[in-house]
Parts: sequence; C-alpha cells; structure tokens
Amino acid sequence: MRRSNQKSSRRGSKIPQSLGTTHPPEYVPTRVVKCKYRFKATALSAADQITVQAFGDLLCVASAAAAAYQLGNWIKIHKLEIWAPMASDLVPVTCSIEWNGTTAGLYGKSVIHSDTSMGANAPAHLMSRPPAGSQVAMWLSTGAGATNVCKLQYPANSIIDVVYSLVLRDDGLAVAVTGAVAGATTGATYVRALNSPTSTNLVPLSVATI
Repeated sequence: MRRSNQKSSRRGSKIPQSLGTTHPPEYVPTRVVKCKYRFKATALSAADQITVQAFGDLLCVASAAAAAYQLGNWIKIHKLEIWAPMASDLVPVTCSIEWNGTTAGLYGKSVIHSDTSMGANAPAHLMSRPPAGSQVAMWLSTGAGATNVCKLQYPANSIIDVVYSLVLRDDGLAVAVTGAVAGATTGATYVRALNSPTSTNLVPLSVATI
C-alpha cells in the first residue's frame, strides 16, 4: 500500500508543461504558387517575343467587364515545352525557343533550342529551361514590363506548356494587365494568352480566359 501511495503522490506532483513559445515566432506571409498552364497556337509565328509583363499578366482577377489586374508581382520561369505537329504533306516543321540574353534588364548567355519534325509519326518537340546563371533564370519583377524573356517559333496548332512560379502580390498595389479585356466577370480569376500584351493566338486550354 505504501508503494501505491508513493506512486500516486509522485504522479500528482508532476507540473504540466506549457505549450507554444514565450513570444510570437517569425513567419513569412509571402505566398509563392507554382503554376503549369497549357496553350494552343491558333496561328503560326516565326518570332513571338514573350515578355516579363506577359508572364505577369497570365494569372489575373477581373474588376469589371473590361478590366483585370495581375495577381502576382514576381515570376520565376522553370521550363517551356513545345510540341509542333507535322504538316499534312510531311514537309518538316520547326519549333524553337530562344532565351534572350542582352535585352534591357536581362543579361546572360543568349541560347536557341530548336527541333524539326521528320516523317508522319514524330512532331517537332523540345523542352528547355532558362540558361543556368542567366538573369532570365532568376526571379523577375513583373514591373520590368516589355523586357523580352524568350522568343518562340512554332507552326499553327502547336501546344506549349509553361511551368513557372508566381509570388502573390501583397503590397496593396493594383497593376492592370496590358492587353484589352472584354466579357470578364467581376471578381473572377482568369488565365490570359501567353503573349497577351501583343497578341491572343496562344490560347490557354481547360481554364477560363479573357
């Protein structure tokens, strides 16, 4: 009995440990979203320049039927991939990605990746990442505007995949997208054409667009 009472006494004397910390710890409210979107070319292009602004405009929210605003203010491009369908007469088609090097605000090695179709079964196809160590491989401010990131060549009906990361805007600023907006629903989010500041022929697939 004595041993039982001693054990009971010891258990009862334990002091509960407090939870948490003595002060609020550091935290990072900035949110980074990794996105992958797919686009279809409704027309061919021999030199389609894709700008930082175009990437910034991709994901946006509508404030009115004819107005929309960027959801992010920094972007980092991970890779682009192109599938270019062969022609019905089997004349070879070519697709290419050129990462710009010496445009304003972007310095580094300019490099072209290119592929050409052959025969009836193999489309032209390439997957490319920004050159390591170049500025285009780093985080880019959407405020860089018309700075050219890459130049694309593709035939009509090509499919282009884009993988990039986006820092969601938390600075309280409202930055309008560049290209014209029509038929939007207020408060809805949209994905724009990949080259929306200058054209709309790279149409996003399986998502709402304006």
